Amino acid sequence: MDGALIFCKDGILRFRSHYDDLTAVPLLAVQESLEEDDHSFLLRYFRHHVVIEDGTTLSHVFLAIEPWAKILGIYLDMDVMAYIDEIRKPSQAESLFDWIGIQKVTSIHRAYQHQDIKPGENFTNYFNRERIPTKRFDIEVACTANGYKTQDREPYSISGDIHTIKNVPIMISDRQILASYGDEKNNLMDNNYMGVSVNNKIRYIQGTVVFSFYEILDAIFKDGLFYTSPQVANYNLEIIKKMSENDGINNVVNHEHVDGVNPDNTQELADDNKLTIEMAEGAFDPMIEHMQAEQNYWIYIKSLCDSNSELPIRIGHVTEAKVPEYRFFNVSIDGKK
Repeated sequence: MDGALIFCKDGILRFRSHYDDLTAVPLLAVQESLEEDDHSFLLRYFRHHVVIEDGTTLSHVFLAIEPWAKILGIYLDMDVMAYIDEIRKPSQAESLFDWIGIQKVTSIHRAYQHQDIKPGENFTNYFNRERIPTKRFDIEVACTANGYKTQDREPYSISGDIHTIKNVPIMISDRQILASYGDEKNNLMDNNYMGVSVNNKIRYIQGTVVFSFYEILDAIFKDGLFYTSPQVANYNLEIIKKMSENDGINNVVNHEHVDGVNPDNTQELADDNKLTIEMAEGAFDPMIEHMQAEQNYWIYIKSLCDSNSELPIRIGHVTEAKVPEYRFFNVSIDGKK
């Protein structure tokens, strides 16, 4: 079915059809009504657009995916059920962050020739050797989940004690960043072009983006929580603390102020050639038939869930969680459209 998945603040994962903005049906109720196999059913929704309701915390997200914890644990190669069991335990730990933000960043780096270390060469000389650039680029796309504090521009890792983040609101940034990294000679993006911003040695552009279900899971578990279970996370946290105490390591965060955005320069674009489109008769008939079939199927699903499920169906608009401000690393970026 065409539609979106909604993580709700009552800890239930719901489905909303593109043809009905006012009804959100629990996904588990849909599965039970159709008597679908666990594995094949959830796979159908892995690429569906995701919405997070305002007021939803990380704990609510965990509770929402609990019915599918086993299959998601296999997909993520993590003990999802262990995280769910842990957040249910009572705790007096204070929340570390004001919100957890999910963001998508595409980065472009110049690729360099790989050079082997020479016999007897120390690592300092090896890493300081002049690199030979190639014609290729390393292009990476990452879905990240970081912790943020209102008065602090630094992003923080959320891996560690799950009890310090379980009650933190979670939200999606609808801005995707495309960033080019390099030295002051990096001219891959022209900062004189409207929309290109410069932050130190990073040039970037931004655009709107939506997240799929699997991207949300990857951001929270693989990037954010990182460790396979909360027990492993706590063990590693203790090891790091002991190493820090023994070695006298002081972690200093440099809050260097960076003037992040260059003034935009507008360009006049002349469009002398107008595009003419001719539409063949019946060209949209298959699409119209598909939309009608989807609407009919949605009505059928709603009637099944309404009569067979005890889980509550949401009626009315769902207020989507919005990030308080757009962040890119330690810089607040322009939020204007």
